[in-house]
Amino acid sequence: MRLAVEILKEPAYPQDEFDRLKTQREKPLEVPLTEPNQLANERLTRYLSPFTKNDTQYSPTREEQLAEIRKATVDEAKRFHDQFYGANFGIFAVVGPVTAADMQKAAADLLGSWNTARPYKRMVTPFRKVTAINEKIETPDKANAQFLAAERFQMSQDNPDYPAIVLSSYMFGEPITSHIADRIRNREGLSYGANARITAPAEGDAATLTGTVTFNPSVGPKVEFSFMDELKKVYKDGFAANELAEAKKAYLEARIIGRSTDAALLNLITSHEQLERPFAWDVNLEDKIRTLTLDQVNAAFRRHIDPNGVSIVKAGDFKAAAVFQ
Repeated sequence: MRLAVEILKEPAYPQDEFDRLKTQREKPLEVPLTEPNQLANERLTRYLSPFTKNDTQYSPTREEQLAEIRKATVDEAKRFHDQFYGANFGIFAVVGPVTAADMQKAAADLLGSWNTARPYKRMVTPFRKVTAINEKIETPDKANAQFLAAERFQMSQDNPDYPAIVLSSYMFGEPITSHIADRIRNREGLSYGANARITAPAEGDAATLTGTVTFNPSVGPKVEFSFMDELKKVYKDGFAANELAEAKKAYLEARIIGRSTDAALLNLITSHEQLERPFAWDVNLEDKIRTLTLDQVNAAFRRHIDPNGVSIVKAGDFKAAAVFQ
């Protein structure tokens, strides 16, 4: 613990290590993107984050990132550390065979007087509505293609519908038996990898529906149709009672397993402390999951997910496959 705190408080900042780190960051940015998954992800990610350059939430281009990294100096890094690092806004957590009193004393001795005068405020991403797009990116001579779909909607984990959306995400696209994976991968054989997920932040209200499919360029139109058709079917017809029961069981069991290791507990403790969230929040969430009805889940899905609001970006050698022309 003393060594870790020493490294945190008094880093050496050797110039050769700083230069090596810069080179490691610069090299990937200097090479133009050619892979379908990289190109599609960059385009859709930046589109869904419509923030201006003077906003802390702005998603810079690769060229902008490279320029900023090249300008950085070791002296700037030292100044940033001196001005912003400190323990007064930090969280100290330990999991293991230790005594709480000993850990509290060690934390006070090692970190108690190490503070920053800079104010602290959490950075959260606010919801910004964007118009749906459907774009393609040609990647000549690439064997695989990538389909990405996404939609922003306004929700946080404090929303009363959040437990229903958690189960909706699981049933719609997470396991191999989900709607998206079962249809595109298992039944139609269009891809070895197809999934979707719905996430809502603990802070902020920029929730997201995302979908990812890797496929042969020649079946691109079928993949796009199947993904959107399945989304529209779930929106119209809803989930089934048997899959809701199975989803509840699997999700709750996964949460228990997720708390069974020291590393998982450590992450849980620190995240709850940062959010000022009591552990009763987890109990309440799981209780709500258990009591959700099918009507409640289907209603929440329709309330927050709009099939017409989904943006699509696909990348691949579609010209050679004579599709999407």
